[in-house]
Order: sequence, then structure tokens, then C-alpha cells
Amino acid sequence: MNVRTSERITETPTEALYARFPHLRKIDLMWGSAECRKFIWGLMTDTRGGTRQGFPKEHAATIMKLLMEHDRIFPQFEGHIVNLWGEDENRRGSRK
Repeated sequence: MNVRTSERITETPTEALYARFPHLRKIDLMWGSAECRKFIWGLMTDTRGGTRQGFPKEHAATIMKLLMEHDRIFPQFEGHIVNLWGEDENRRGSRK
């Protein structure tokens, strides 16, 4: 369970991001979970066959900072990703 010590749950300032994209406020609700990491990663990945417009530069930078902050605080969720071809791989594992 996330306990807020201030108005912001993350160290990364998110006010401008959430003002422009209010649906991303759910990041605060998921913060500290594998689902949050997967959601943030998905925001930075084109899953729409090249039709995704992308975020404005300043918001993309905030999303990347959120991903890096989440990985730093919750490293247990950082290692497991799904690559672009749908196969599971372990980023920190050795390659065979």
C-alpha cells in the first residue's frame, strides 16, 4: 500500500503530465507494482502498428523519469519485460 508523505506520490513532478493527460493519474494508484511498471513501459512503446503519435517531448521525458524512478525504487519489477516480438526475457540475466 502506498502511503503519501506529501501531495506527490513520486519524486518526479507529474503535475504538468497529469494536467495534459488526466488518464495517466492512475500511475499514482498503481505505483510500486509490476502493473505500474508494465503500464509506464507500454506508454513508451508503440503498440499500435506505427500509428501512435507519441507524447510531446516534455511529457515523454517525465514518463521516462517515472520509469527510471520506479525501477530504482522497485527493482524487483524491472528485470522482467516482454520484448517487441512477444517473447519473455530477463534483462539482467545472462544471454545464452
